[in-house]
Amino acid sequence: MISSGSTVRAIERWGDSLLFRQMKYFAAVVECNSFTEAAEQCYISQSAISQQIRALEKELGVELIHRENRKFTLTPAGEYFYSQSKGILEEVDDIRRETIRIGQDDELQLLQCGCYAELSVRSHLSS
Repeated sequence: MISSGSTVRAIERWGDSLLFRQMKYFAAVVECNSFTEAAEQCYISQSAISQQIRALEKELGVELIHRENRKFTLTPAGEYFYSQSKGILEEVDDIRRETIRIGQDDELQLLQCGCYAELSVRSHLSS
């Protein structure tokens, strides 16, 4: 049985994950200057990316993108959200890359230690 505290934490984590994904979608829309191109870049439909941006705006309670016909401009809140999101997304990517590098370095060191230990044991046994 799941406690209500666990459920709340799970929902909060899901919400954070959704916000992170929405930040990625929002940044893609801004960088592509197109909902359609951003959707293609993010491997989702154009309607899905539009819905996610609208949901993000609703959650924040502010308009990030001012839409006019088939064009859009960023609101001041949108400009701020984009610049902050871009920094966060780059930092998360740096963390991911560095974590992988460290993990690969550790695995390489373990392999090297294992090879040296095996060579040492073999030379000791053959003497």
